[in-house]
Amino acid sequence: MLKIMKLKNKLISFDLWETLITDLPNGKNMKLKTIERINNLYSYLNNKGLNLTNNQIKKGLSMLSKRCTQDHNRGKDINFNKRIGKLLKILEIKQNDLIIKEVGDILDDCFLKYPPKIFPKSIELLKSLSKENKLCLTSNTGITSPETYYKYLEIIGIKNLFDKIYLSNEIEIAKPSIKIFKLILNDFNSNPENIIHIGDNIFTDIFGAKKAGFRAIYINKRKSVGNDLAFNPDHTVTDISELL
Repeated sequence: MLKIMKLKNKLISFDLWETLITDLPNGKNMKLKTIERINNLYSYLNNKGLNLTNNQIKKGLSMLSKRCTQDHNRGKDINFNKRIGKLLKILEIKQNDLIIKEVGDILDDCFLKYPPKIFPKSIELLKSLSKENKLCLTSNTGITSPETYYKYLEIIGIKNLFDKIYLSNEIEIAKPSIKIFKLILNDFNSNPENIIHIGDNIFTDIFGAKKAGFRAIYINKRKSVGNDLAFNPDHTVTDISELL
């Protein structure tokens, strides 16, 4: 392991997407999930007499995803039902509790039907580190409910390896906000120098963690991301397997 990882009795915080799990490299499941969501929403909404085209739904989901990312970059998030409400507003559909629930169920079901894949070394790494360290998961989430994330994490066998899980659309704070990292500090009653955060996003993960005084390991898979933010991670690797 890296020298920084040899420290015992530390708290190690992990990002989720493209750190432990992935929709890449070919993105097959991601494409199938998107198609399934569009088709299922089309059938559901048109059965309710709402005459929307597949293209309108596709654009609506794309706009929703972009707005979600914009919120994250500002360090904010909203709960899942409010996010679904934003989609209905984009599609100019009158909202009520039932339609919000049913549209949310469609998005969640498609996520579980075409889930992201866990990286081959993720479980081995987490099990190894959990023997002498506390672990938490700190993830910005997309248009999938916290309940479905927990179900997915249990399915792939890593949910119980974390002492605490922070999902942005559950706590309504997102990386790189210092608030999410302060929440970790308070929950674990720890000092920043005793915490290592590992993630693949130079802005939301590394900038956010370093701003809070955490140590940080940057997983730079692309090997081409520049850093103009006047800070540096403590270590850089190109793949999570290098942490073993």
